[in-house]
Amino acid sequence: MTDKPLSNISAADAYANAKANKLRSYPSPDRGGDRLYPLASPSAKPSFTMKPTDSVFTIGSCFARNVESALLETGMKVTSNEDQLGVVGNSLGFTPNFFNKYSIHSIYNDLKWAFERDTYPGDDIIYPMHKDGLYADMQLGMSKLEFEMDDIRDFRTRYLDVMARAKDADVVIITLGYVETWYDNKLGLYLNTSPPQPLIKADPDRFEFRVLSYNDILGALHDVHALLLKHRTKPLKMLVTVSPVPLLSTFRDVDVLVANTYSKSVQRAAIDEFIRDAEGVDYFPSYEFVILSNPELAWSRGDYRHVSPDLVARIMSNVVTQYVEGAEDQTMTVGALQGSARMLYKIEDYAGIKALHAKHPDVFASDADLLVMLGNAHTKTRDIETAFGLFAQAHTLAPEKAAPIERLITLCRPMRDPEQAQRLMVRHEQLFPKRGNFRKNATFW
Repeated sequence: MTDKPLSNISAADAYANAKANKLRSYPSPDRGGDRLYPLASPSAKPSFTMKPTDSVFTIGSCFARNVESALLETGMKVTSNEDQLGVVGNSLGFTPNFFNKYSIHSIYNDLKWAFERDTYPGDDIIYPMHKDGLYADMQLGMSKLEFEMDDIRDFRTRYLDVMARAKDADVVIITLGYVETWYDNKLGLYLNTSPPQPLIKADPDRFEFRVLSYNDILGALHDVHALLLKHRTKPLKMLVTVSPVPLLSTFRDVDVLVANTYSKSVQRAAIDEFIRDAEGVDYFPSYEFVILSNPELAWSRGDYRHVSPDLVARIMSNVVTQYVEGAEDQTMTVGALQGSARMLYKIEDYAGIKALHAKHPDVFASDADLLVMLGNAHTKTRDIETAFGLFAQAHTLAPEKAAPIERLITLCRPMRDPEQAQRLMVRHEQLFPKRGNFRKNATFW
């Protein structure tokens, strides 16, 4: 690979770019600040489009599973999602965990073996452990396998059959995870997960820990790209992302915060050079969506590691609106708006919810849950009459939902309207006879 600038254009073209780029300046509190806080909204620049009927194959770290779920909720066909993988696949209760690929070399291994079955090492990558019937397959996201070997072989065949679908998918989404990797010197290949200590004790020289360099990552990205081009009959459309999920811990003798920064930044840097030279490949900034957002909203379990499903929905809605034909002028999806409203409500940013409504009034008007969240925001800011109207609109849209009418009943007290409360209570009992506890505890004065 030739060492050359990432970009090399004339001074005139550079100034022309600056003049035309509406997103050139970094946001500040009084200028575009809502693009950064509390929910970051980085923009992609698509070089290709997708059809609503296109199939998508996702591969990569655990964040790829989040992407998968979010795409399925938008109605897209995701061919990498498969749970019929025999007794081994059913053992976790969540088969997709087996599919997690934590480094670019692990991604390459699986695709190579799936496309070119004669290269698959077979039983050599299934390591007998310290007791009979226990094996480790360190190419899987979950490596511990306590099954008969025939069941493991059956699972492996099914697994590679799923991976082979990447040849036929219209769009391939690759999510890079970590650069801390392990290498099997005997087999001459990278592993996906760390070898268990009993295997290391049994053969101390067999495995080694490696931290990938920029060139390691860039070269492997090109290898994956070439492999896909070799075996596909369709033009390749690929989105590459970096997982925002940080290292749980590090094997390096450095602070995990430093190790994680290197891991993410070196992959992010390598991707830009990769897409410069690889046709049909875009970078999508899911990493920036998460890392630049308010941490209280970005992480779902308060652990700074698991990305909020609401934020993932927002990210994938952005993918749809920017890449899918016919969606360019659409607003965010209902699910993404619901997620955004919930996140803003969590940090008591009621003005933010109202601003979200101002940008997407038609979507709010079509969804009862959004109207309830907007009504809650107005209730918190003591705009009771507006809130009442929104709850009434939500109740008309979805009379089968209890929340709108219960919010209406609750607001009758500050509105000093017991007669209306009684009428609503009668209707509530007709619609929701089993919610007697609400009626019992409701007070109006």
